[in-house]
Amino acid sequence: MTRHPTLALLVALVLVLVGPSVSAQDATPTPGLSALDGAITNVRYLVPFTPDGLNPRLHATATGDGTCADPSAQALDRPDAWNCIGSDNQVYDPCFENPFIPPDQPGQVACAESPFSPEVVVLKLTQPVVRQKEVQVPDAVATAVGIDNPFSIDPWDLPWGLELANGEQCTLSRGTLTALAGQTVHYGCAGGGAILGEARHREALWTVNYLAEGDVATTLVPVVTAWS
Repeated sequence: MTRHPTLALLVALVLVLVGPSVSAQDATPTPGLSALDGAITNVRYLVPFTPDGLNPRLHATATGDGTCADPSAQALDRPDAWNCIGSDNQVYDPCFENPFIPPDQPGQVACAESPFSPEVVVLKLTQPVVRQKEVQVPDAVATAVGIDNPFSIDPWDLPWGLELANGEQCTLSRGTLTALAGQTVHYGCAGGGAILGEARHREALWTVNYLAEGDVATTLVPVVTAWS
């Protein structure tokens, strides 16, 4: 069979332009955030009670009586989370209601220091809590989370706890907050680092401005898990 010279030229040109085929396994992955492309931040809610009582995976380090009068300043996204006071005047926050106790019986809450520990304090309430929280955020809560206008912030801007892609576990700070680079330092982290500003949660994979201990600049770090 006689080849048409024009057709042969076109085939040769296509081979030059396309080059050899490369499989996905041959490609070199790009380091950095691209390694997490397609990932999402895992949003988790702590559920300390079962119908049988305290979740067996949790450990009650202490029990006692208490009252819960104010919304939690730590778990802002939880209508069942409270700032409570024990009989010894110890303040606990956040404390999560036991939803399996009938309303006509004394309530019960489990108070956790952080979402990363199985240890909780269980309080039996001597007074009922207000089931329907007011829309207005109390001044004490606004001050605790470092915001001037409570209505300018989404609860997920400041989750209770954050697990970062660099392995850090960070918890929303209590008490007086500081500022760095004009940003409120909302979180302290187990490894000595801190998070400046709020969590960026508009995309599926959240990010935060993380400042490692001793560093002079922040790094944008993905959030693996956000806790409420």
